[in-house]
Amino acid sequence: MRLAFLCLFLLLAQPSAAQTLFSEDFQDGDANGWTAGGKGDVQITNYQGNYSLRITRSAFAAIGLNVQGPDELAISVSFAAAELEKKDACRAEASNDGGKTWQVLHEIKDGEDDGFSLYTGGGRIKSPQDAPLFLRLRADANGDNDTCWADNITIRAVQPRKASAKPAGPRVDLDLAFLTGSAALQAPVPMAAFAPALGTGPAKATLEGALTFAPATSAPGFAVQRDRFNFLVNALEGLTYPPGFTLDFVQVGDRLVPSERGLIRTDNKAWDIIVDVGRIWQEDDDGPFSRAAIPFALQERNANCTHNGVITFLIDTDGKISRAVYQISSETCAYFQYDMWGMAKMSLRPAAFEGAENLRAAYKAEGAARMPAKPFSAIAEDHPDLDIAAFAAPEDISTEHLSTFGLIIDGIHYRGGCQTRHGPYPFCEEMALPSYSTSKSVFAGLALMRLEALYPGASDALIADYVPQCAATGWDDITFSHALDMTTGRYNKLGGEADENAAVRDGFFLAPDHADKIKRACSIYPRKSAPGKTWVYHTTDHYVLGTAMQAYLKSKIGQTADIYDTLLVEPLWTAMALSPVTGKTRRTRDVVNQPYVGWGLTYLADDVAKLADFFAIKNGKIDGKAMVDINQMAAAMQERALDPGLPAPSKGLRYNNGVWALDAARFAGCNSPLWVPFMSGFGGISIVMMPNDMLYYYVSDNYEFVWARAVTAANAYRSMCAS
Repeated sequence: MRLAFLCLFLLLAQPSAAQTLFSEDFQDGDANGWTAGGKGDVQITNYQGNYSLRITRSAFAAIGLNVQGPDELAISVSFAAAELEKKDACRAEASNDGGKTWQVLHEIKDGEDDGFSLYTGGGRIKSPQDAPLFLRLRADANGDNDTCWADNITIRAVQPRKASAKPAGPRVDLDLAFLTGSAALQAPVPMAAFAPALGTGPAKATLEGALTFAPATSAPGFAVQRDRFNFLVNALEGLTYPPGFTLDFVQVGDRLVPSERGLIRTDNKAWDIIVDVGRIWQEDDDGPFSRAAIPFALQERNANCTHNGVITFLIDTDGKISRAVYQISSETCAYFQYDMWGMAKMSLRPAAFEGAENLRAAYKAEGAARMPAKPFSAIAEDHPDLDIAAFAAPEDISTEHLSTFGLIIDGIHYRGGCQTRHGPYPFCEEMALPSYSTSKSVFAGLALMRLEALYPGASDALIADYVPQCAATGWDDITFSHALDMTTGRYNKLGGEADENAAVRDGFFLAPDHADKIKRACSIYPRKSAPGKTWVYHTTDHYVLGTAMQAYLKSKIGQTADIYDTLLVEPLWTAMALSPVTGKTRRTRDVVNQPYVGWGLTYLADDVAKLADFFAIKNGKIDGKAMVDINQMAAAMQERALDPGLPAPSKGLRYNNGVWALDAARFAGCNSPLWVPFMSGFGGISIVMMPNDMLYYYVSDNYEFVWARAVTAANAYRSMCAS
C-alpha cells in the first residue's frame, strides 16, 4: 500500500545530549507520515501484539523531518528479515542533502533472516542545514518473498552537554512548607528533589525503630508511558499506588538500613515491594526537621517487571514525621511503563529490636566487601585507549530505556549512571535490577553445577524419577542436563521463541501455584525428537529442572532442603558477599513455595559485577576452592572444545549449561571463531563475559540486545582473537 507523505517539524533549539527528537514503533497500528514507493509491498503487520512495518522485494518507506538545533544526529533502527539470499539486504539510510546522497546507517543480510530476530543498529549523521532530514527504510532484493520488518526507530540529538559552574541552589521542590502542609502533588518532580540540596549536613534526628509507610489509595498520580498488554483495562486493585509496609530500620552514619531487604510479598493484587538502604541528612531550610529518603521498587506479582522509586519525608528529634511523598519515574519493564506519584502517612515507633546490632554490622561488612568502583567516565583516565563511547551507545540502546550499565576491567567496576524520566536516580547503588532470564544462568545453571559437584552424576539423573507430573507425560529418558540445556526433545516449533510465546498464552507464567505450573510445564510440548539433539527455548524446561532438583536434594539431605537457599545463598552468595537483595527469589504463592528458577531474581549492580566475575574470572571458584563442577563451568564458558553446546538456534549462537555464547569473530575482526559467553534477560538485559577478561553489562527494556560495538572496542584495546 502507499503511505501518505508528511514532513514533520521538530523545532528543538537547545537539545541536550542524546535527547530523543523522533521515535516510531508503529504500535498505534499506522504509519502516518511515511511515504511508500518502489516495487513490492509496504504495510503494517502485527505479530503477537507487536506492530512493525513490513517491506518486501525492492520497496521502501521514507519520511522527511525538519530538525533544528543539534549538530549531529544518532539514528537507530531495528530490522527482522526473511528469505534473503546472496546480496539481498534490509537497509536504513539517511540523507542530509535533500536526497542527493544517502548514508547507510544499518543493514542486515542473508544469515540474519530467520523471520523473527530483531537486529538493532544505527549510525550518526550531520544535521542538515536549511533542509529536511530524510530517513529511508528499504528492502534491496528481487523476490516477492524477500521481506524486511522495520521497528523501534529513534533519532536523537548528539550535542555535548555543557556543565554548569553553579552549585545547586536552595530547595525548590518538596520543601519544608510542602511536606508539612496539605497541598497536593500535581505532577512528578525532578528526582533531585529526593536527594540532598545545597546546605547539607549531618542529621540532627535519629531514625531507628519500626517505620510505617501508608500511601493514600485515593486519587494517586499515575501516568502511563507504555501499556502493551492493556493493564489499565479492568485494572487490578492496587495497580496505581504502591503497597504499604512496616519495617524496622537502624541508622548507620547517614544511612537508613531496613531489617528486610529483597522481595517482600504483599496483599496488593498487582505489586510486591522491595525496600533498600536510604539516607538521612540536614538542610539549612528545614528548621527542626531532618530530611530522609528511602529507595523502593515495585515488582509485578508472579513476574519480574521492576519499577524503581523513592520516598521522602521529614523527621524531628522527637520522632515526629511529616507526610511523605513517593515517586516512581523509571523501570526495567518492556511492556508496562509509568510514572507514579503521591502522598503517604509515615509513622515511627522508636524502639530497639532484636538483631539491630547484627544488622548494623552486616551492612558495614557489605559496604567493605563491594567491588572497587569508579564512575564510568574514569575509564578515560585509567584506560585512555579504550573507546568508551562504544558501551551503552545511543545507537545501540535507547537512552530513555536504559536503567544502568557498567564495565569491569581488572577488578574495577566502572559504573554507568541510573537515569529516569525526571533526572538521575538518587540511589543508583541501590537500584533494584530484575534478572529475567539471566536467572537461567545464575540460578538454574549454577544450582545444577553445584549439585553435580556435591553429588557426581546428578546431572544425568532422570526428570521422571523426581517429577511425577512429567513421568506421566513421557519424560522417561530426559535428564537434568537435558532440561538445563533446553534439549528435552519436546517442542512444537523450532527456532526463535514461538514455543516460549505459547507458554505465555497457555498461562504458565501467571499461574500462582506450583501444581498448576508444573502440570503445564510437563505437558505443554509434545515429544518430537530424542533428548540432547535439538535446542528450543523453553522457560518451562528450567521450571521442571528446578522441581526435579528440589526433590533430588531433599532425597539427599532431608525435607528442609531448598535448592536456592541450600545450594546458592548459603554457600555462594554469602561467600561472594552479594547484597541481601539477592537472598530472595520469586516463588509460587502456596505451601510448596517452589522457586521459579528460570526468572525471578533481583540484583544490585554490584551483584551483577560479582556474578559475572564468578563465571568468567574466578571460573566458579572462591578463594581458589571450586564451588561448582569445574568441567560444567568450563563448558558453559566455551572452554571445552568437545562440549560446546548446540546451535541456539543458528550456528552463530550456542547455549550450554544455561549460558549463551555468540561467535563474535566478525565484529572483532578475528580469522577464527571467537565465542563470547553471555547471559540474557527479557526486554534488553545483557551480561557479556569477554575472553579478554573484560565484563560488560547493561539493563534496559526496549528489546535491544546489541553489544557488537562494545566487543569491537574491547578487542581493539585488548585482543580476544585466538584466545
